[in-house]
Amino acid sequence: MRWGSIGFLCDMPVTCTTPKAKLDEAIRQQAERYRRTVLRTLQYIGERAITVARTTAMKGKDFTNQTGNLRSSIGYVVVYNGQIVQKSGFATVNEGSTGSATGVSLAERLAREAERGYVLIVVAGMHYAKYVSAKGYDVLDSAEMTANDLARQLLKA
Repeated sequence: MRWGSIGFLCDMPVTCTTPKAKLDEAIRQQAERYRRTVLRTLQYIGERAITVARTTAMKGKDFTNQTGNLRSSIGYVVVYNGQIVQKSGFATVNEGSTGSATGVSLAERLAREAERGYVLIVVAGMHYAKYVSAKGYDVLDSAEMTANDLARQLLKA
């Protein structure tokens, strides 16, 4: 008698009767379900984050939209192995179409740098976003906290 790999005594080895192709297909399907779940979760987190970023100003806790470009430049992309698989709308606010285009451009540039794995990128694409934030205005601060909290909760599960 000898010890089996599970930790109990057995007198013969375990033999797999399932064809290798079926096992490979089951593993592939499970990996695909996992991939879709992670991507949907990141999309949900991205949507919640930009909703927080966009509605903060409406509650009077944020910068004003003089041109609409900064608010329009807020959005997200979900990246998997360097490829964008989901993108928010980068909705134009107050004629801020320059902001929308700039936000998309920045998100796409950052996505190219994310070569491996799953990545959620949330941006405020205007070059002056960091200066507005440095003055104490909430550009993406609340959105980042929301995204981090949701990621801890949802991705742990």
